[in-house]
Amino acid sequence: MNTPFYQVDVFSSELFGGNPLAVFLRGEDFKESQLQQVAREMNLSETTFVFPSTHSDADFDVRIFTPEKEIPFAGHPTLGTAFVLRHTNMVPSTQHRIRLNFKSGVIPVSLEPDGKIFMTQPPGKIRETIPNAEGVAQALGLTVNNIDPELPIQIASTGFPALLVPINSLRSIQRIVLNLSLLKVLLEEIKVDMIYPFTRQTCEEKNSIHARGFAPFIGINEDPATGSVAGALGYYLFEKNSEEKAMIIEQGYEMKRPGSIFVEIDESTAIRVGGNARLVFIGDLYLE
Repeated sequence: MNTPFYQVDVFSSELFGGNPLAVFLRGEDFKESQLQQVAREMNLSETTFVFPSTHSDADFDVRIFTPEKEIPFAGHPTLGTAFVLRHTNMVPSTQHRIRLNFKSGVIPVSLEPDGKIFMTQPPGKIRETIPNAEGVAQALGLTVNNIDPELPIQIASTGFPALLVPINSLRSIQRIVLNLSLLKVLLEEIKVDMIYPFTRQTCEEKNSIHARGFAPFIGINEDPATGSVAGALGYYLFEKNSEEKAMIIEQGYEMKRPGSIFVEIDESTAIRVGGNARLVFIGDLYLE
């Protein structure tokens, strides 16, 4: 038996930019043990599997796997899966909203007239502040002088918690070389999978934030574009300055996969994250 899959680049309108995603539209074709095996074989930051909906308020169920584990929610898999559902006419062109049911809950997705896709993320939360700036800097291969003292190092989440680390310059964030032994201890202590350094200095003037995402212990050495954590960062910055309601986060530049993540927060602190997607190729996986 063979089952088709689609690979798309999310948060980019250009080929070979943004974050690649593999989407399998017939999740029911797989045995439970095969889901993780397939994600490991695809070797992308995430792979999604679509199933018939088991929730009365959702159009489809979606499960997300990194090469190492299943995760409850992630941004670019949400948008990329919605893009493929539209591309394959599993969602008709007259339908502009999709509701996808993840392990973390139902996520509304909007298909915009200009081609962008936006998701409304779960409410933002700030979990805790990490006072050990020197230890965090060392885990990133930096010094404490590279940390922006104007902002706290905090864990934030809209469904996928990450450690947000403010960096004081573009040059510093480009120089990051992970100290994996220190980073492993740090992430295990605070019980998160990703560290997400960011700076207000950008490569492109139109953008607001330059960011990088690292989750090496779940199989993502560096993530080209991280939609879920972009939403958490948007909430974090909005909490510090309520005037900061819209931003464009650039990510993936160090990997030569530039992407643009659009983040919008309204007065009720509802968080919308979106961008473009581009179909890269279609293939078949052969199952015996």
